[in-house]
Amino acid sequence: MSRDAKDTVYCSIQMPMAQGREFLDLIAKLRASGAHPSLESVFKEAEGELEMSIEFVEGMLAGEGGLGHPGSRPIF
Repeated sequence: MSRDAKDTVYCSIQMPMAQGREFLDLIAKLRASGAHPSLESVFKEAEGELEMSIEFVEGMLAGEGGLGHPGSRPIF
C-alpha cells in the first residue's frame, strides 16, 4: 500500500476481546461484500492486525507468553 506521509491517517483502537472478534467478523463481511473496493487494502491490514492482537492476548490469557515471558514473540 502506497502512502503519502502528508495524507496518511493513523488509528489505534483498543477494545475487549469479544468486540475485537466481532469487529474482525464485520471487516471480513465488508471485504466479502466487495462494496468498498478502494478499502480492500485497509480491510486486509486491519484483519491482520486484529488477528495478531487476538492471538497475542489469547496466548497471554493461557499463560503462554506476553512481553517478557518465555515463548513470547517480539512485536515490531
